[in-house]
Amino acid sequence: MKLVHSFPSLTENLITKLETILQKEFGYPSIPNDYKEFLLKSNGGYVSPGYVEDTEITQHQKEVVFETPLKWVKNNNEPVKPCLVAFFVVWLENDMNESEVEDWDMSELVASNEHSKLDFDILPNNMMSIAKCSHPDCADMLCISLDEKEYGSIYYNYGLCNHPANFHGNFYQNRIEKVFEEYNIDSYEQIDEETIKGQEVIDHIKRAYFVKVGNSFSEFLESCKVIEVEREI
Repeated sequence: MKLVHSFPSLTENLITKLETILQKEFGYPSIPNDYKEFLLKSNGGYVSPGYVEDTEITQHQKEVVFETPLKWVKNNNEPVKPCLVAFFVVWLENDMNESEVEDWDMSELVASNEHSKLDFDILPNNMMSIAKCSHPDCADMLCISLDEKEYGSIYYNYGLCNHPANFHGNFYQNRIEKVFEEYNIDSYEQIDEETIKGQEVIDHIKRAYFVKVGNSFSEFLESCKVIEVEREI
């Protein structure tokens, strides 16, 4: 796996500035060292092999995929795994050279978190989105937990988890019912969002839609595999 169209290189000082912005905007604590090292080595970019190879004439033949607890299957009953599309880039306007940017359409880390956390209120507390998955136009996300209890763990969010055409049976509903059971409630109507406890319940419900795919960023990367893509003739 390699990244293409990465943004200008980062330094330790720029990473520190990034962390200050993330803390101010979203209350995120410092980011894990292995993810910092990743950003220092390559400031995001499209994942290759994958969709970046697509043209009007040809389509990519390989993808970088990862395992999840979710169960998709093809018509031939073979399991389907989500693939990596792009890792978010870091852009610090006052400190970076725009002439070094190859592709301004890249998803940017701070803006992407603002979109998911503030605009659509998808992200639980201390859950930072770091990459796109599955398809460039989908809302699937790869995230890193900054919560003290599971600091650095990697999570996947399936963008269609609330869609009526659910491919995972009662997977998500069972997880939400466990939250209800933990807080001794029967429905959303019993949640008082104006209280601290109510906010805690809402946060746990959000987390039900995120499935763990790695204990650390480095472990996750090591578990990813390049596979051949089957094309329908």
